[in-house]
Amino acid sequence: MSKENWGLCKECKWWQIEPAATIEDQTVGECIDDKLQKFSIRITGNGGCSRFHEGKPARASGSSEKPPTAKPTR
Repeated sequence: MSKENWGLCKECKWWQIEPAATIEDQTVGECIDDKLQKFSIRITGNGGCSRFHEGKPARASGSSEKPPTAKPTR
């Protein structure tokens, strides 16, 4: 795995958080990467993985629910 592809969720366009949430280490959101959506992954901003794609997080109500109920917005 290349470090070039690894990054933090809070800096990734595939991380989806609540509309009014602040982008912080402990903010809970959902990973909406196409290949990972089926797993309904809830993760905090300081999580990270090799599917990282730099960008602003998406926003949708229900992204921090247990399990997430929001539809991916990208």
